[in-house]
Amino acid sequence: MKLLKGALSFILVLFLCPFPAWGDGITVLTTTWTPYVYEKDGEVTGLSTEIVRAIFEKAGLHGNIRICSWNRAIITAKTQKNILIYPLMRIKQREDDFIWVAPIFDAKLSLFGLKKNNNIRVRSLSDAKIYTIGVLKGAAMHQFLRAEGFEDNQQLQIFYSNRKSIELLFRERVDLVADNPLVVSYEVRQLAQSSVADIRFSMDQVEEVIPLTRREAYMAFGRGSSPEYVERLQNAWTALETSGVIDRIAARYR
Repeated sequence: MKLLKGALSFILVLFLCPFPAWGDGITVLTTTWTPYVYEKDGEVTGLSTEIVRAIFEKAGLHGNIRICSWNRAIITAKTQKNILIYPLMRIKQREDDFIWVAPIFDAKLSLFGLKKNNNIRVRSLSDAKIYTIGVLKGAAMHQFLRAEGFEDNQQLQIFYSNRKSIELLFRERVDLVADNPLVVSYEVRQLAQSSVADIRFSMDQVEEVIPLTRREAYMAFGRGSSPEYVERLQNAWTALETSGVIDRIAARYR
């Protein structure tokens, strides 16, 4: 039965994160995490995507970028060789599963709430255990909070998009959300411009409750991947970091 479940899971991964034909380049997996990763006019773009593309170009390599669910992206990259994943936050729970190729940005994770909810009082992480927290499934904030004793479907309400968890924060269906400040502000602006007209979305209603952690987000391969790919991408990253190209890309999104 376990073997059957494993085979079915692998088939599902292949279906949700299709690989390109051999010889077409390195498969690169990611998920929507605006403004770091998103699709525009049918093309994957965003802060971290621009950096990854620049690194591949400098390395003389071609990457086929695919968006799929974050949980599936992590499973696929962790278990298959020569599949790159980004932006993957380097946390303790992942350390031994990946080859950490290069950092692409420094990301802060925090708990956010609505200013008007004065009844929600969080001065430490343990205080948050009596509240519901929206998290992106499989993401660093999800793993971080689980490691701190928070449980799925109890304190943690699992979502497959950041925007949905933030929308439900405004609707007071969750008490808090765990995410990156840049992501929260971007998604609030998008909600304000969307067809969801029955509620006012504005960052002046949101506050950072407490910081959770700060980690670098990386490009990473699963263990056993090509040392040549790793070296070429690392050398390309070093050259772009030294020349200031990476900082100039990031500055356009601040």
